[in-house]
Amino acid sequence: MKGNRIIAYSAALVALGIGLGYALAWLPNVELVSFTAALSGFVLGRTWGIIDGALIFGIYSALSPFGMAPLPLLLAQIIGGAFIGFLGALLREKLNKAYFAAIIGILGTAFYDIITNAAGFVAFPTKQAFLAYIVAGLSFSLVHIVSNAVIFAVLFPVISKGDLTKKFIVRK
Repeated sequence: MKGNRIIAYSAALVALGIGLGYALAWLPNVELVSFTAALSGFVLGRTWGIIDGALIFGIYSALSPFGMAPLPLLLAQIIGGAFIGFLGALLREKLNKAYFAAIIGILGTAFYDIITNAAGFVAFPTKQAFLAYIVAGLSFSLVHIVSNAVIFAVLFPVISKGDLTKKFIVRK
């Protein structure tokens, strides 16, 4: 029965992440997809967090309202999502600490932005040097990193309160 429960939670979290991605697609660099990938890691553990993070980012990007990302960028988004899902599992023991949740949000988002910006440089060739390309994207990354730090710091401690969360966490 435990396997069926994990698959059901996984499917629900993937659907939630994709839906929240579409819900905030109009707002540049502010999103709840990363939060949902980390939530999956928190609820289901490291392995399923990685799987769900990859699925959430992969499906959302492949079916994006802005069009599917080119392959190098799509792969970077999938890897970034998997990493954020993995980091969510680290929150299991420190969830009541807003600063730890913010740090996880910063690390996951910074990693995601670095690899997707690098993949964007490959996918969309430009005459700019790589460093100039990355520096030009810093303001967008900064908004993304700060917004995710705030989202993680606010939502993860709220989720940790009460018995409901404890009932949904899948333990080995």
